Amino acid sequence: MISLKQLTQLAASSTGVWQVFQPDGSKSVGAEAAGATAAVDAKERAELQLRRARNLLWELSSRLKSLADEASASPAIRARMLVDNALKLEGLDARMLAARDDKNRYAQLIREYQSAFDSLSLNLGDESMRTLSDTVHYPERIYSLGEFVKLRREKAGLESRAMGIEKKVEEAREEFAQAENEHACVEAFLRTRKAQKGSAIALGVALLGMVLLNVSLIIAAAVGVLGLVLLILGLLSWLASGVAFAAFDEELKRKVTGFKEEGFLAVSQRLRKAQETMRGLEVRLEEIRKELRALVATLGQATELERSWKPMTDLEVDNLTQKMTESCKQFFGEPGARLIFQNKKELALL
Repeated sequence: MISLKQLTQLAASSTGVWQVFQPDGSKSVGAEAAGATAAVDAKERAELQLRRARNLLWELSSRLKSLADEASASPAIRARMLVDNALKLEGLDARMLAARDDKNRYAQLIREYQSAFDSLSLNLGDESMRTLSDTVHYPERIYSLGEFVKLRREKAGLESRAMGIEKKVEEAREEFAQAENEHACVEAFLRTRKAQKGSAIALGVALLGMVLLNVSLIIAAAVGVLGLVLLILGLLSWLASGVAFAAFDEELKRKVTGFKEEGFLAVSQRLRKAQETMRGLEVRLEEIRKELRALVATLGQATELERSWKPMTDLEVDNLTQKMTESCKQFFGEPGARLIFQNKKELALL
């Protein structure tokens, strides 16, 4: 006959895969509670732990009484609930119970749980006890499988969205490259036109120097030299800008040379808009990739603990879930199965 100790050890020896899918909110709450506990002194911590231990003792005592009084519940469901409660009782740190009454209550409760389980075991028989041990992890496995499939589908959806955004990013990059090329062509054209105007002004200054020869040789020489220097610089700038402008496509050059002032402004606006669009898409793509990495890590943890899950299709998962659910319903009854699932979720939050 399987003992209560063996079943509690079996219940505690879960692979822990279902804990992979627990929400992080419980962790943050636990961290806040730990911080609050650390803030008080040792005496208050000890008193707090003692109150929690006493509360757990009374809670487990109340649960045992309710199970004993629940005559309508099947022996199988009562035995299963006894195992869950006995597991919590074993996890209680008896060293916190300094008072004799508390220690006696703890020892008495262990005996009562053992006695209640032994009585139920006689009613269930060997075959039912084996079924009980076989189905002990079914609730958490069903819960985990459901979350596993949900995350796997979410991962597929994110991958599809990532592919769509990657395509949009490529299109945005192409648009940005075109806008940048058009802007560079405009810049080269404007520099060329500016160099032309500068050269014309420099030529005018040089001619002015020649005119001033009749007035003053020194002034004419200074103005002439200045005009000549400006003319050389203007011509060099004109040449460099012309070479840069000539490197662009003929169609683009014709388009740019026909622009008026609003056309030049539109090119700058197009470049700015294309850059903002590209950066926005890249940020969104990185966010999706971050979500994907988190999902892949979670799914990887699950498949590391349950290696048989990785190659399973959604249909195979559904069939396995249905099989385990039916086994629970047949053995515990439908109300009993619902109670086990509810209790399992409650245990997950502890």
